[in-house]
Amino acid sequence: MNIDLEDLLQTTEQQENKVSLADIKKAVKEYCLFLWNKKWIVVAAGIIGVIIGIIHAYIYKPTYTATYKFSIESKSSGGGGLNALSMIAGLSSSSGTFSGDNLVELFRSRTMVEMALLKPIVVDGDTMNLLEYKILADSSRNKCDEINHDEDPSKPHIASICDITFPYGQSRETFSREQDSIIMGIATAMILKDIGIEKIDKKLSYAYFSISSKDERFAKEFSTSMINTVFDFYLQSKRVKSQRNIDEFQARADSIRKELNKSLYALAHYRDLNMNPSKNVLGVEQLKYQTDIQINTSAYSEIVKNIEVMKLDMAKSEPLIQEIDIPRYPLENDKKGKVKTGLKYGIVLGFLSVFILCVIHFFLTVKNEEEEANE
Repeated sequence: MNIDLEDLLQTTEQQENKVSLADIKKAVKEYCLFLWNKKWIVVAAGIIGVIIGIIHAYIYKPTYTATYKFSIESKSSGGGGLNALSMIAGLSSSSGTFSGDNLVELFRSRTMVEMALLKPIVVDGDTMNLLEYKILADSSRNKCDEINHDEDPSKPHIASICDITFPYGQSRETFSREQDSIIMGIATAMILKDIGIEKIDKKLSYAYFSISSKDERFAKEFSTSMINTVFDFYLQSKRVKSQRNIDEFQARADSIRKELNKSLYALAHYRDLNMNPSKNVLGVEQLKYQTDIQINTSAYSEIVKNIEVMKLDMAKSEPLIQEIDIPRYPLENDKKGKVKTGLKYGIVLGFLSVFILCVIHFFLTVKNEEEEANE
């Protein structure tokens, strides 16, 4: 009787596959039965997870985020006469120190953050700066009494936030070394963790600025203070060069005006002394005064006209910063709902208990098989 080797191999492979499927089904039934017997452990784990989730949601302090959306639109300079004058004089009122991208970078400047932190806020009728309010809101001085009580008198005293305050109205230039250290540390930490600035697209003029804080009022007040500080600094910087050019031309106009006044008084004085001139030289002298008056009048008129054009050009070249969306109460926050958080923790802990039970059952099964093999 001839047996085909290929048919024999296929039959053996099919038997192995059937055995494997049977083993899988058996293992699944065993795991399901094992989990069913331990169902109260899973239920208990789920209930514990729900309780932990509710407690976590109750004690969790949400983070509030105040977001500004604004646009930066650069106006084009339209003063043709001024442009020609600028080419001759080497001055340009339309060129600025900062561009739109640099305005975005100003929000990451430590100096701007410090200036914004020193702006006032009224709390329960008392005026303080935002820096002092942040220290109070963050409870940074809560453990000061314990620190002072436990301090070793033999050790040198090191000034800390427990000893340093920031009175409202104190000039930044008068800060002590310790005050400098604290405000610089707070500003740097805010830039790294709390402040966000993003330009949506380089082709677009829109940008977002956001500030996050555990205190809702601080987030709202500081965002407004930061926006005003940066915008004022930016616009002032844009005006500096143009205003310097205007001041220079105004000084020239004042100088010409003085010379014109001198010529007018000189001519009047000359006429008073020579009411009936009989010599031609006296007429020439009068003509010289009149010529000086005409030249100074023409020069003064032209430079005054150019000053007005420069002022108009400065106004046209000043960028338009428009606030589109501003933060309002209640601010966006990540507050956790008790029911949702409880269910989430319950499901996670329930699945975790199922996984642990499956691992335990696997090792128990392997151990039993090894014991049966040894017997």
